[in-house]
Amino acid sequence: MSGNPAAADLDTDIARETAASGLPRFTVRLPVMVVRSIAKAALYSAWYLAFYLLCMFRPFTGLMVLAAIVMVPMSVVVFAHPAAANGMPSWAFVLMAIGLVAWAIGYMIFVDWITPPGAEDPFERYRKRR
Repeated sequence: MSGNPAAADLDTDIARETAASGLPRFTVRLPVMVVRSIAKAALYSAWYLAFYLLCMFRPFTGLMVLAAIVMVPMSVVVFAHPAAANGMPSWAFVLMAIGLVAWAIGYMIFVDWITPPGAEDPFERYRKRR
C-alpha cells in the first residue's frame, strides 16, 4: 500500500462511475432481451410442434410406399389393356408409383432434417422394430 488516501478514494469513485454508467445500458437492453427471449421461445415451440405433427404422419408415408407397390401391377395391366384405365393414359400409373415413392422418401428425409436438437421421434415406440 502506498499509504495515500487520495488514491483509495479515486479507485472507489471510478468503481461507482462504472457501475452507474452500466445502469442506463442495462435498462435499455432489458426490454430488447425480453422480446428476443420471447421470440426465441416461440420459434422453438413452433419448431418442436411442427416436428411432432410431422412425425405423426410418418406411418402414412409407409402406406404410400405400399400403394406404389400396388400401382406397379396396375400399370402392367393398363399397358396390356388400355381400356381398363377408363380414359386415363397408361403412363399415369407408372408416374403415380414413382411419385408416391419419391414423396414418401422425401418426407422421411425432410422430417429427419428438421429434427430439433435433442428431440427424438415421439411415435417411434408405436412402430415395429426390425
